[in-house]
Formats: sequence, C-alpha cells, structure tokens
Amino acid sequence: MNPAPAASFPAHILRPAAQPAVDRGNGARTTPLVTRAVGATAFVNGITSFEPGAAIAHHSHNCVESVMVIEGTAIVDIDGVRTRLERHDTTFVPGGVPHHFENASESEPMAIFWTYASLDATRRLEPGGQAKRVDAESGAAASADACRETARIRVRPGTEAAFEAAVAEAVPLFRRAEGCRSLELRRIHEEPSTYVLYVEWDTLAAHLELFRPSDDYVRWRALVGDFFAEQPVVVHDRSVLKGF
Repeated sequence: MNPAPAASFPAHILRPAAQPAVDRGNGARTTPLVTRAVGATAFVNGITSFEPGAAIAHHSHNCVESVMVIEGTAIVDIDGVRTRLERHDTTFVPGGVPHHFENASESEPMAIFWTYASLDATRRLEPGGQAKRVDAESGAAASADACRETARIRVRPGTEAAFEAAVAEAVPLFRRAEGCRSLELRRIHEEPSTYVLYVEWDTLAAHLELFRPSDDYVRWRALVGDFFAEQPVVVHDRSVLKGF
C-alpha cells in the first residue's frame, strides 16, 4: 500500500466561538469555518445564526449547497416552495436555484450549518443581483466602504401608528436590496411625530446607485411618502472611532 501524500496544511480543530463572525444584517450572523485559509481544496463550510424572526435575502449560488439545521426550527424557501425544518433536517440545493432560510420562531434562536461544494462559491441576490464570492464576506464587517444612512422623518400628527405599519410592510424591500445589511426605525421621545430611520449599507453606492434607481425604492416611497409632514433629512456616515 502506498503511503498517503503529505498534507500541505496541518490538521485543524475549529471552535466557532473563537472564530470571527460576519454581520449579515437583518438579525443573521455568519461564522466561516473550513475555508481556503485552513487548507480546504474542494468545499467551504460554516455556521449562520439567526435571531428570533430573522431571515436572509432570497439568493442563489454557482454550486451545490447543503444545509443542516443545528439549532431551533427554520423555514426554507426553495424556488417559492416553503418547508418547515426541525433540528438536523438537511437540505440539498443545486446551483442556480433561488432559496433562503428564515427563523421560524419569534422567540428562540436558530442556526444552520452550511457547506458549498466549491472554493469559488458565489452568492447572487434574487432577482438579478450581482454575484459575490462567499469567501469575500468574511471581511465585510470591517469594510472601510460600509456606511449608514440616517433619515430624520417628521410625520403628520395622528398618523404615527399607520406610518410605523407602513415601514414594517416595507422591510422586505430592504431585506432583498443588494448591499443592505440592516434597518431600524426609532421614535424620538421628546418629539412623538419624529422618527430616525437607520439603514446599514455595504457601500454608499449600494444605496445611491443600486437601491435609489430601483422599483423597490419607488414602492418604498409610495408606502411612506404620504405620511411625511416635510421632506426627510437624509445623511450618510461611516465609523471612524468606536470607544466601547
């Protein structure tokens, strides 16, 4: 029997709690595990955790993907067919098939263990998004290009509840927007008819050049525009210092 060839990389024990995680936005965080960096030659894998009620955007890959639910209960949408998954249920999705996962619970966390059958796996947001390498996402959280959109919105008095409901209805528009990582609406205590909307984007261009010209932006303004007492004041910022 011929001896096995010498390994070019040493064996690894990867502990998820010790690995850096990537904030995917919308209550999801991904922890890459086996990657090219540790010697993978044919596949990559990792864990994505979901806060209660969280979901990731509809997308497809350029290769086969298999996912196992390792905590909680999930909903998987595979090309429009929605299925509830329990712990250890496993999916197999061919390349090019649109799909996404959601936490089925509004009170308990959920997590999946994913494997892509290629080192060069990409993710393309549906419909018609730009394909991005999965292994490039590990640096997204610290990207110098990431920015936050802040919109100060004053609504007509008496329409606050309806406005909040309209923003909630618009959440899926942002969830599927390419480069959108999170959305939060906050109400100013001293000015009950004034809100601050925070939207995190991968880049300024993702907001101004991709979302603003889109049909989803038109739909967003149609949902909320009639509530405005005046035009919102919108600015963009990026982090330069985090004290604690």
